[in-house]
Amino acid sequence: MSADSDQIRITAEPQGLPQNCLYRLDRNLYAGTIYVSDIETARQWVPIAAAIMDGTEGVRGVRVNNAEILVTMASVPEDWRISARSTGTAIRTFLASDARAVEENAAANLTGTDEIRARAQNIVDNQLNPGLASHGGWIEIMASDGADIYMSMGGGCQGCGSAQSTMKDGVEASLRNAVPEIGHIHDATDHAAGANPYM
Repeated sequence: MSADSDQIRITAEPQGLPQNCLYRLDRNLYAGTIYVSDIETARQWVPIAAAIMDGTEGVRGVRVNNAEILVTMASVPEDWRISARSTGTAIRTFLASDARAVEENAAANLTGTDEIRARAQNIVDNQLNPGLASHGGWIEIMASDGADIYMSMGGGCQGCGSAQSTMKDGVEASLRNAVPEIGHIHDATDHAAGANPYM
């Protein structure tokens, strides 16, 4: 095996929400989605998030989903390249240690607003996205600020003429019914960028 094949490949992609950057990795880290904003919880249950928080100044929270890591900063970085380099270094260093990225039962041990977001994520994954998939669409939680969450629509939902109704009457109503502690639900979708809207 060559030294090049042992390298960890990471692609950083700044997102539509300017405080977010998505890191795509060449390996799966966690089967599912987990978000953590509390450093002590991260140290115990989501060690890769703790490594990112310790290695990159100003991180508000970290979402780990399969082979992706979404980092939300407390404020928009002046230059994402600097934050991306330090985050990439933190990820590579952590993965080189062969430590587990997310501990077993981590989701069951979230507290406070991270637990609220986890319950909302469960509704998104198991109730909302299966229905939206019939239209070629999906939604995801892109960020949170306390109990407030920022949702983004994709696929057939992005730019669809019914997107506003879907967000308000479907997504928001379902989330509020299942997780009444949620604060504001913001639509962070760039609807003008929808390439293949359902309607």
